[in-house]
Amino acid sequence: MPYVFAALVGVASFALSLLLAMRRLKTSEERITSSVSRKQAQVERIKRIARATLQQGSDLRNARRRKAMAEMACEDLEQRLKASGSADRRVYVLDDRRTQNDHGWLLRVVNIDYASRVNAGLSRPALDSWKRGRRFLVWALDEKKAREKIHARFPENKGFAVMGSQSYSG
Repeated sequence: MPYVFAALVGVASFALSLLLAMRRLKTSEERITSSVSRKQAQVERIKRIARATLQQGSDLRNARRRKAMAEMACEDLEQRLKASGSADRRVYVLDDRRTQNDHGWLLRVVNIDYASRVNAGLSRPALDSWKRGRRFLVWALDEKKAREKIHARFPENKGFAVMGSQSYSG
């Protein structure tokens, strides 16, 4: 009988150990399943963030490219504006009255002392343009008549001088 009792105690302890081992195994399986699902969720979040990062990188490159193109276009426009607004290219029209026999004449009018004699309050770029000379389009039968029209508007006694003339066909 003591052997049967010892065998029953042994079987009971074995059953208890087996029961505890099964609980630990089940807990371990639950932890592993939880860890795997957390890992999978983390992988999905990383993939989503990676896709968003790639898209943002592409958007940033596109924005930089558009910015560079806009800057180049602005530079080009500024250069064209500067070239079109330069004093050497600007032509002032003295009057637009003309007959069928009139020809166009470009005359360069200069006044070095414009500020002291005519208009001291003029801005610096305008004063400089008078020093370099302004080109005027004059409609007249010949160069002599064109010069007479210029001298009527810009008299020599006020410091104006015609530095050159050329025929204009436009």
